[in-house]
Amino acid sequence: MLTEKPTNLSRRGETVLLLAILLLAGTLRLGWPGLTEFKADEARLMALALDMAEGVSFPIRGISSSVGFANFPMSVWLYALPLALWRHVYAATLFTGLLNTLAVLGCYWLARRYWGVEAALAAALMFAVSPWAVHHSRKIWAQNLLPFFVVGWGISGALAFIERRPKFIIVHLLCLAVAVQAHLAGIALLLATMLFLVIFRRRVNWRLAGLGAALAALTALPFAYYLTTSGESVTAVLSGTGAAARPFTFTAFRYAWLLISGQEIHALTGPEAFAAFLETAPEMTAVYLLWGALILGGFGWLGWRGRGHSPAAEAGILLWVWTVAPLILFTWPRLPVVLHYLLPIYPAPYIAAGVLFSRLARIGRAISWAALGASALAQVWLWGRLLVFVSGQATPGGVGPPLARQLAAAAQAKQMLAETGAAEILIAGAGDAPQVDAFPAVYSVLLRDAPHRFVDVRQSAVFPATAAVVFLDPAAGEGTALYQAAASPVETIPLRRGEGSLQVLALAATAVPTPAFTFDPPRILTNWAAFWGYDAPILHEDGTATWRVYWYAGEPSLADYHLFNHLLNADGDLVSQKDTAVFPARQWQAKDVVVSMVELDWPVGEKRPFTMRTGMYSYPDLTPALIFDVAGNPYTDALEITLP
Repeated sequence: MLTEKPTNLSRRGETVLLLAILLLAGTLRLGWPGLTEFKADEARLMALALDMAEGVSFPIRGISSSVGFANFPMSVWLYALPLALWRHVYAATLFTGLLNTLAVLGCYWLARRYWGVEAALAAALMFAVSPWAVHHSRKIWAQNLLPFFVVGWGISGALAFIERRPKFIIVHLLCLAVAVQAHLAGIALLLATMLFLVIFRRRVNWRLAGLGAALAALTALPFAYYLTTSGESVTAVLSGTGAAARPFTFTAFRYAWLLISGQEIHALTGPEAFAAFLETAPEMTAVYLLWGALILGGFGWLGWRGRGHSPAAEAGILLWVWTVAPLILFTWPRLPVVLHYLLPIYPAPYIAAGVLFSRLARIGRAISWAALGASALAQVWLWGRLLVFVSGQATPGGVGPPLARQLAAAAQAKQMLAETGAAEILIAGAGDAPQVDAFPAVYSVLLRDAPHRFVDVRQSAVFPATAAVVFLDPAAGEGTALYQAAASPVETIPLRRGEGSLQVLALAATAVPTPAFTFDPPRILTNWAAFWGYDAPILHEDGTATWRVYWYAGEPSLADYHLFNHLLNADGDLVSQKDTAVFPARQWQAKDVVVSMVELDWPVGEKRPFTMRTGMYSYPDLTPALIFDVAGNPYTDALEITLP
């Protein structure tokens, strides 16, 4: 230990207190995993990690970033580790919490080595209960992996640069590579490392540094291969960030303060529910003032003591650079900044606070620990109130529904699948593309081990030729009513208050709705789909109408088909039209009955009778799927249906 001052705390007492802090940190981060959220980004990341864990594929890219550029696959590789042992969403969730708990231990180790036991215990306690730190450790998210590797980067940097243990430069550069590739916010650490290499250049074994850099570069080779073969380039990400250019602001400083203080944690409840949450939350102003004073005062103390050449003084320089680098990087107007981009500052501010606290404790140990302990208790109480609130109350624009409720609904669907002997589960909600739409992304993972297809009930309802289970979001769209009318039994799984419910329906092979008007025989198209019939338009008070077309699916293909609907008046003039994507051809199965639903403006005062021209075309080439005549010859691109 290279601490400046001894402490009168026994080693046993220190161990007990450390274990208590780690138990608290672990409980907050690993406890109640069913209350975490699991939304589209989490699902897509886990889907890639499951593919790797199951040997389906070796990912060379991650999920797409917010600017549309592919992320490194590092986070996928990391999440594949726990999933190789237990292929359950809780495995990856708890893995995140475990790494972040170990980050608290690393925070303690680093602070103890240079500033003593009391500083280390205070820093670890603040890091353990920090609300935003807890939030960013409780769910599957690439950036939530950062603190563990950032702490490893800091420890190995201290050992390499301050203690002149040259081999640790390899660990330092590898942790840097993992952090940057886990989330690009980690690039702030690259600036810090470059500065360390300048400041401590005479202590660096450049041969080992070169080896570390080479090993770090090796970890990026799969992604480099992806870039060279996919057509994407660094120019793409630069243009994406450039488009987000903004005026010079101190937003990064504000976000850093929120992350380290816990202030505005109520933002997780969303813009509609935060006021109700604040009515139940404790008053935290005194806590924020205390933590702010300790952190700012700690950095002031470290800056003043940094004039010397002791290990503690040089470690203070490391903490300063560690904290300032992300602030400088994300203050640059050409880069976007959001809250979690500042995660690489963890846990340096808490170590700085611990340093000052250890000095204050020498003046009044009992009162110092009482004040810090009370503030920690208040942070835990605030987090507990937040967890209770979001577990039972809808939070639009905030955290999503608890994972446990989603798992319960998925389990109910799989149970009904087994009990009814159905062939598949139809995941029916808003969207049918997991790569784009949230509902199918989430339940493609939670129902991964069951045969399933996706139906966008905003524009389609699919009725297979065999019995099926429908996993339904009743609030999603027009097609839900068709399923509810055709299915029995129905199991309802409530979500949070104000959030509605999910339904699981048993759909018999014979439960196929019949169109009001049929074509005899069905009109076959050149993509081998066949129009079966239609319903009379359903008029609405807002001047729109719902048009339903019934058709049989053709041969599955990778083509993307759209349905066009052109409404003509008695003079043949176009008075309304609406095109819509149909149930994806890649999911077509023999004898599927598909009901396509289109909402279009309904004209008033036009000359009747109306004629509806309905047909299909492939997108984006706009090639029509022609309709065969009775002799088997393609002759027209549309049905012409006379409407009264």
